[in-house]
Amino acid sequence: MSTSEPGSDTGTQQKRDPRGDADRKIVDPEGLSHHRALGLSDKDLRDMYEVMLTSRLVDQKIWNLNRMGKAPFSISSTGHEAIHAGISKAIRHGEDWVLPYYRDLGLLLGLGMTPYEAFLGIFAKAEDPNSGGRQMPNHWSLPRLRVVTGSSPIATQLPHAAGIAYGLKLDGSKDVVICSFGDGATSKGDFHEALNFAGIHELPVVFICENNGYAISVPLAMESAVTELYKKSAAYNIEGVQVDGKNPIAVYLAVKNAVDKARSGGGATFIEAIAYRFGPHTSDDDDRSYRSKEEVDAAKADDPLTKFADYLTAHGCASDFELLQLKDGLVESINNQAVMAQEVPDPTPDSVCTNVYSRVIENKVPVQYEEKPEFTATRTGNVIDALRSSLNHILETDPASLMLGEDIGRKGGVFMATEGLWSKYPHRVIDTPLAESSLVGFGIGLAFLGKHPIVEIQFADFIHSAFDQIVSEAAKAHYRSDGGWNVPLVIRAPWGGGVHGALYHSQAIEAIFSHIPGLKVVAPSTPKDVVGLLNSAHLDPDPVLFLEHKKAYRLISGPIPELDYQVPIGQAEIVRPGKDLTIITYGLHRHYALAAAEALQDEANIEVVDLRTISPLDKATILDSATRCSRVLIVHEDNVSFGAGAEVAALISEHAFWALDAPVKRLASPDVPLLGFSSAIERALMIGTDQIVKAARDLLLI
Repeated sequence: MSTSEPGSDTGTQQKRDPRGDADRKIVDPEGLSHHRALGLSDKDLRDMYEVMLTSRLVDQKIWNLNRMGKAPFSISSTGHEAIHAGISKAIRHGEDWVLPYYRDLGLLLGLGMTPYEAFLGIFAKAEDPNSGGRQMPNHWSLPRLRVVTGSSPIATQLPHAAGIAYGLKLDGSKDVVICSFGDGATSKGDFHEALNFAGIHELPVVFICENNGYAISVPLAMESAVTELYKKSAAYNIEGVQVDGKNPIAVYLAVKNAVDKARSGGGATFIEAIAYRFGPHTSDDDDRSYRSKEEVDAAKADDPLTKFADYLTAHGCASDFELLQLKDGLVESINNQAVMAQEVPDPTPDSVCTNVYSRVIENKVPVQYEEKPEFTATRTGNVIDALRSSLNHILETDPASLMLGEDIGRKGGVFMATEGLWSKYPHRVIDTPLAESSLVGFGIGLAFLGKHPIVEIQFADFIHSAFDQIVSEAAKAHYRSDGGWNVPLVIRAPWGGGVHGALYHSQAIEAIFSHIPGLKVVAPSTPKDVVGLLNSAHLDPDPVLFLEHKKAYRLISGPIPELDYQVPIGQAEIVRPGKDLTIITYGLHRHYALAAAEALQDEANIEVVDLRTISPLDKATILDSATRCSRVLIVHEDNVSFGAGAEVAALISEHAFWALDAPVKRLASPDVPLLGFSSAIERALMIGTDQIVKAARDLLLI
């Protein structure tokens, strides 16, 4: 078995073939009578039963509260309790990492969450430790227990689990990642991409599918061509195990074996635990249209809670009276905790805007061009030189940093931005599969672990398959966990046209992502700003989309500052002072705007403002420039409708309308897909110096 670090040659070429022990089932070990031989004491079994019973009673209480109109929503875990008791007994609480399924109430209780905390979530109270009332119930997040924040989109946590596991292996840690999910998740791309990555790198992660036979209402045979789901893992060189999920000892054995294997460097395991969901999908669903009463009654006759109680009494682990006493005590305690939770205050209106970001950008004073921060130029180079030098500096000075992307290793990236870095940092410059969704998801997982990942999307045009991971996960994790988790992730993306790249290598994507609270979007246009903004993005505790204009890579040269130089995120730059008209722009068009201002210098004194950060905007500098110059021309390469320029224009119209001598004008691309492969089409759509000169001259004449 390879014990090499992830990403190394030996670790990715000589693979264990798990097929000899894949397609394996763990059956009922002789009526569960071997629990002592497995190292489980009678007390261990009583503890497992208490977890199951507590989960069942809390679930029933929540359902009753819902039917009474006191709890607006419920997601039942009834029928899954044996799985949860088995998992929680087999792992190290507060040490192993857990990325749970929304039906995992029993698992959370087994790890140490109290019923009171569960009820705080049910009532969406301000003190809810999982989300502060921001998420629906059962969207767990308990940093103290290493329970990682989860969301509603299905399977998005699987790449996070693989990312955490990669970081643990890189660090030589003995901690293991547990990731649970429903059978519906095995149809999602993130499931397959995560298992593939875990199989390639033999990661210490246990994937647990709680298969209850239905994805809301769709039965398993209509979900998957392979109905024995554990067999899917063989495609990724991962051991697959099927276990009776109604049998807590069998689940414990399967999980313990998988965890022990992962701790010893043996790689991942995929466990399919067969259970049955006794109730509907949620309290808002009616399951009578797709499940018969006879089917549900038959499943309840095989209730894992009842069967496990019978086992305890039959094997002398507990008496009927002791189990009855336990139940009576739990009912009283759970009722009291529900009452206490209901009396806790709701979130206050002034809390709505808290924890959108880990670091709030305060920008109240316009940046004065006379007071530009000084920097020492170490040499002159182009944008790609500055980028490569800055990435090397980050890897050299920050052991927590690492890079992930397609072709960024031996090849050095399609634009050679990472050339030479893999040979210096072979375990921290990672060539990944061609799978953008999980690529960003791995980065999110590494960020949860405390790493500082930099993810490269090869071309910005291909970022859209990662939209869910960026928007639903990275951008919302801090807010949805009420500050419990943050995502210090940089996503680099070459964007823009002018390189004969056609429709899928020329797009401008900034407006789409600038609309997303929790995500910062920057667009440097000079070697100085590449270094300064990349350092700031790397040190930022929030996710940052770092846009690099492809045409600027080798076209634009200038002084490269010392490699620890920083440009604050959210701070625009007045790159040319003026008083008659201001051109507000960003990216490559900073340079075209400067050329246009020079061309018009005998006609007007034109100011040029480079936004540098598109979200959050430097409102103070924008309004200051618009107020002083009275005429505003906004220039960008993106489509004119709903672009970043529209937001700038609205800001000025709302707050500086009184100072304007002419309407705000936008110069941007027409609303067509950018850009056609034909050189004639590209020339017709690209905005250059001549177009800016004409637009500025027209505006000056108003």
